[in-house]
Amino acid sequence: MKKKLVTGLLGLSLASFGAESFELGLLSPTQLRGPQTDVKGVRLGLVYTENRNVEGVDINIIANKKQSFKGLSLGSIYDRTEGNFEGAKLGWFFLPITFNSVGGNMTGVQFGLINMVEQNTKGVQVGGVNFTGTGTGLQLGLFNKADKIRGLQLGVVNMAENLEGLQIGLVNMADNSEIFEVLPILNFNFRF
Repeated sequence: MKKKLVTGLLGLSLASFGAESFELGLLSPTQLRGPQTDVKGVRLGLVYTENRNVEGVDINIIANKKQSFKGLSLGSIYDRTEGNFEGAKLGWFFLPITFNSVGGNMTGVQFGLINMVEQNTKGVQVGGVNFTGTGTGLQLGLFNKADKIRGLQLGVVNMAENLEGLQIGLVNMADNSEIFEVLPILNFNFRF
């Protein structure tokens, strides 16, 4: 009885979302709707799920890929967004054991072992290693690197070609620093 009730409620809720609101995948292209479709709602992936654009909640166990993303992404050891990412990417149980890769811009939060944004970041990167092209906000990790950062880098090693803000860590490197390019503990540049 309980099993039938849960199955019925799940089916009813999925039907109410509409045709493009749910994706379930095992190993792409073995998934309900296929890799060339958009998902607005919930996407659940077991081994590897791939879709064009995803909006909503994205829960994957091992790996996933999409063109663009807006929403909350949970789990997934490997998470790749080819284009822009807006929202939050959190690992399983909020453990930073994931590799998060964004090919475009990221607005929001990345929480993983390795966080990489190829273009612009507006928000927070928290992890073991954080990379971004241009960052506005916070990088918190063991190793942080940005071509240009406007904000705070907090870590063991912090690197920036163009720093507009503050670096706090064991080794801080900023090519445009007001004092020295490499400093322990604290480095800054507030001249914009």
